[in-house]
Amino acid sequence: MNAENLASWFEQTGWYLLLAVILALLIFLALFWYFFAYFALALKKHKRLPKGKINYKYAILIPARNEDQVISHILESLKNQTYPKELFDVYVIVESKDDPTIKITKKFKYNIVIRKDLINKRTKGFALDEAYKFIKENGKTYDAFMVFDADNIVKSDYIELMNDVKNAGFKVGMGYRNFTNSSKNWISACSSTLFAYMNQFTSNGRSVLFKKMTLTGTGYFIDFDIIDNEGGWIFNGMTEDVELTKYCYYHNISMKYYPLAQYYDEQPTTIKTVHKQHIRWVWGFFANDKKYKKKNSPNYHALDKTKQNISLFEFNVSIYPLVLMGALLGLAFLISFGFFIASLVFAAFLEPFRTNLVPLSMFIWMLIYFIILWISVGLVAFVTFVISNRYLKFSIFLQIKVMFTYLFFFIDFVLAFLDGLFHKYKRVSWDKIDHDGVITNKEALENLKNESKARK
Repeated sequence: MNAENLASWFEQTGWYLLLAVILALLIFLALFWYFFAYFALALKKHKRLPKGKINYKYAILIPARNEDQVISHILESLKNQTYPKELFDVYVIVESKDDPTIKITKKFKYNIVIRKDLINKRTKGFALDEAYKFIKENGKTYDAFMVFDADNIVKSDYIELMNDVKNAGFKVGMGYRNFTNSSKNWISACSSTLFAYMNQFTSNGRSVLFKKMTLTGTGYFIDFDIIDNEGGWIFNGMTEDVELTKYCYYHNISMKYYPLAQYYDEQPTTIKTVHKQHIRWVWGFFANDKKYKKKNSPNYHALDKTKQNISLFEFNVSIYPLVLMGALLGLAFLISFGFFIASLVFAAFLEPFRTNLVPLSMFIWMLIYFIILWISVGLVAFVTFVISNRYLKFSIFLQIKVMFTYLFFFIDFVLAFLDGLFHKYKRVSWDKIDHDGVITNKEALENLKNESKARK
């Protein structure tokens, strides 16, 4: 191949990559047509469910290993629930009798579960399983479990509204996950934006169309019988919420996302912490899930067979077009970058690369792919603010900041995948996520103040 042909081949490659990207975008739109329905549903006003006629009894489970910095907030907010106090019991789960969390829990006169089986069982799911066994051993009976994290703050009507969901016939329910510190810095703002998208877009759409949703770690109730039928809390991997979500899909369990009920959650504020989370999420999502698809487990008949199959298809394929689209754009950018560097080298020795301005062409292609990727990810943030900023309450400046930098937050998912790929121990070990208990959300803070006043 002579220099002229080589220079021409460089330029043609840019067009081939563009055609591949356009084709991928068309396929993406064809597969994701229902996202437009999700967006329309997210804009609709949520209807209030009828007041529940039956007051069910709940076991509130809170894994709280060394969470003395934040545990008082969740306990305070539970103490002031409008739901009858005799109809819910709180179980705080720790790993040692020396945990300072115990002393705080005792002040609220709540139950303490000290774990006994810790060898290779340090995940949240195993903690919940020991709480289940503790309840069974003590002869307690409940209609449902409700799971919170130690850093949560629960609005005073949360259990009451979740009880309305259960009265409506749903076996799993969850409210809107709001945030205690979403505006503290760029990292917490981006993390909150991601969860807000999952709340109001994905979970809301799936709830309306398929009686399903995406559980995000905390704030949900699940019928006692579902756990009891499996003989315990079998969802004990690195991402037990994803495992439970899969179980609900495969066993046709009715789920309800109900944003009129709200709770608050602390988001990470450092790169180190968010990276640790991303490793857990990425590798937990791709973990072996055969035990959650057992055919001999009960079918809870939320949907007929056809609708269940449609919901399963949507759930199983939904993330892959997004990942593949991002991967293709990223690959196109990297290939163009490689060709740009190569063209600079060739331009130093080959005249056609200089006269045809091949390095400039390669730089423009590289810039085009970066801009497409950057705009695509920023558009997700924009959509999130359209449908959810009434909850987030971000300033215009913070919204713009997140939209323009959201791509760099998502790049860490790629780094998390690579980190787990080359360091296996990171994707199988459960590391505690530290919380500082700092609250910047005025509503969450005021909620605590009002509850404190109510107690006085």
